[in-house]
Amino acid sequence: MLSDNNGFRQGRRNFLRDSGVVAGSLLLPLSACADSSSPASEPPSFVPPGYKLVFEDDFTDADVTRINENATGSKPGAPAWRSRYRHERNVVINSEKQIYVDPAYAGLGAEPLGIQPFEIANGILTIRAERTPPALEKKLAQHYTSGCITSELTHWQTYGYFEMRAHLPRGKGFWPAFWLLPKRLTWPPEIDILEGSGARPRGIHVGLIDPTIKDVTTGIWVDNTIDSTDGFHVYAAEWTHEKIVYLIDGKQVFQVAPHGIHEDMYLLANLALGSKDPGWIPDPDDTTPFPGKFEIDYIRAYSKA
Repeated sequence: MLSDNNGFRQGRRNFLRDSGVVAGSLLLPLSACADSSSPASEPPSFVPPGYKLVFEDDFTDADVTRINENATGSKPGAPAWRSRYRHERNVVINSEKQIYVDPAYAGLGAEPLGIQPFEIANGILTIRAERTPPALEKKLAQHYTSGCITSELTHWQTYGYFEMRAHLPRGKGFWPAFWLLPKRLTWPPEIDILEGSGARPRGIHVGLIDPTIKDVTTGIWVDNTIDSTDGFHVYAAEWTHEKIVYLIDGKQVFQVAPHGIHEDMYLLANLALGSKDPGWIPDPDDTTPFPGKFEIDYIRAYSKA
């Protein structure tokens, strides 16, 4: 999930699509994945030895108001999330077709529009992407609305193990992601733990954007392993000083070593729509099944004990 609209975009064309070595990064085969199809069943633990839990949201607290512009309303076991990242809401990057909203967002007007893209029920956070109501298009200046959550104001760390259990939406145009950005106001770097494509449900992209690496962008599509839209799967990355290891359902799929990312990063999860590259994420169209639902069972971060 690129966070700026500039020349770094071209780095994506250097991704490996099969196997091999990229900037010291070895793609490893993915064997049979764990059964993670049901949110009600407790999945096996994939946390590497030696880590302690330092941040989590299991979404058992259904108070959705804790997702807001200023990340206020935190409770024990239920952190507050900021409902946007880095840019002002009316700044759209990557030629995406959505605007990230929460109920307090007024768009180009003066009064809150009351659009709620978030729902928490039965221990699941749903980020919902919708067509903009015709009556509000002039106030939003975008054809679609969606949601983003970040720990920018509540939690950040250098190195650790990061994990999300989620069910991704199927359909042309959907671009769900789970990733890390630096606490300082700069870009890159970026660590992409998960980038999905509703048009490519059996493909998951993992990687990073690191200016210390020759090709800047290093990543890979992991294809023909799971169907990310058939149920819940666990997406994770272990980030250490020496390497970054990417995992799906506890199975290593990719690693980068060495790397140049050694600073505090915060967590993000969002559902974008469309992009500037139809070969990457095509724009939604009349075939896209709205609403799109990015369902998240939990998000957790660990650090070395």
